[in-house]
Amino acid sequence: MLNSIQLFGMVLLGGLAAGELARRVAALPRTTGYVLFGLLTGQSGLGWIDPLHIESAQLFIDLALGLILFELGYLVPRTPLQVGLKRLATGTLVALSTGLGVLLLLLYWGFTAGDALFAAALLLATSPAITIATCSDVGARGEKSGLLYTLVAINGCIAFAAIALMTPFLDQTIQASPLLRLAEALGSIAGSLGIGVGGAALVLLGARRLEKQPEHQHLLILGGIVFGVGTAIYLDTSVFLPMLIFGFLVRALDREQKVVAIRIASDARVFLVITFVLAGAALDIAYLRDYWLEALGIALCRFLAQWLPCSAAARQIGLTQREALFMGIGLQPMSSVALVLLANTQMLYAGLDPQLTGILLAAILLMQLFGPLTTQTAIKGFGEASRLMPPPTATAPQGGTPS
Repeated sequence: MLNSIQLFGMVLLGGLAAGELARRVAALPRTTGYVLFGLLTGQSGLGWIDPLHIESAQLFIDLALGLILFELGYLVPRTPLQVGLKRLATGTLVALSTGLGVLLLLLYWGFTAGDALFAAALLLATSPAITIATCSDVGARGEKSGLLYTLVAINGCIAFAAIALMTPFLDQTIQASPLLRLAEALGSIAGSLGIGVGGAALVLLGARRLEKQPEHQHLLILGGIVFGVGTAIYLDTSVFLPMLIFGFLVRALDREQKVVAIRIASDARVFLVITFVLAGAALDIAYLRDYWLEALGIALCRFLAQWLPCSAAARQIGLTQREALFMGIGLQPMSSVALVLLANTQMLYAGLDPQLTGILLAAILLMQLFGPLTTQTAIKGFGEASRLMPPPTATAPQGGTPS
């Protein structure tokens, strides 16, 4: 039986090896290898990582997801106001279309309106971790990759805000009027905004004092994230929304580019490996065996609901129809944050339909496995996967052979 420190080392070393095998042997994203290693060592495989290990690592998981969401917000590129508004409108349309499509599908399957509404909010977010890690691995560079980050960030904001609004209404153990529940939900969102603004102010002021010293600035940012996550937990509010706001505001307000931000895919890869391996370990492949058809139905519904708005708004956001198709493909990865939110909601709301829980877990597992591949496909389709492009061939000298 491994102790906690040995287990931590096993997760890092095994995840590293599995990621490299996935990349070098099967030409798959490293993140797919991380998830497969988690499945192998978790409850679906050898059972070395059990639910108690995952529960004991919850604080680390919260910090890792906080760092990932900070970076997602930071990766949203600055654009002129008119361009930014068009992207915001498109991202909002994509999120609402996805939520509505999944809601109608679940209602058609016979689930209650409350359960279906919660599940729809859970499933509209695109995975920031898969997007960041896969884009880093393939060397994504370009305007379309920046647009993908923007749409993923908008999806996340809307999903987290919707879940924050619904959470107080799910708790049936507390007797409170709808007005009080709504006030609690709005207070949670306001608290998230306050934490995000406060963290951004701290980092921007600190960066001015520290100048461009990466090691000190990284410590400043990591400290801000840790304090922000701790404050969110203390206030019993969302950990995820404030970190996304935090990262976005740091990038948007850093006009003089004084901040040297952490790059989780390079500076803190350990957080990505741990997140994906533990996500894989927490999922039971039996759910995919039992609900594979429903999971495929949700995946198809999400794809259509995300691709069609991108296609309709292609000209406004600077895409061709081919690029809009790849943008829809790139938005497919389902957020591992959904797994954390689902676990928290199950504890809060024991009345969630067990069949719906199984379908959600099957869909999450499906997109944990295939989501990295869809992101890689999208970046290659944009022509922005710099690390997957063949090296330039040497050109023959012109003018014939010298005598």
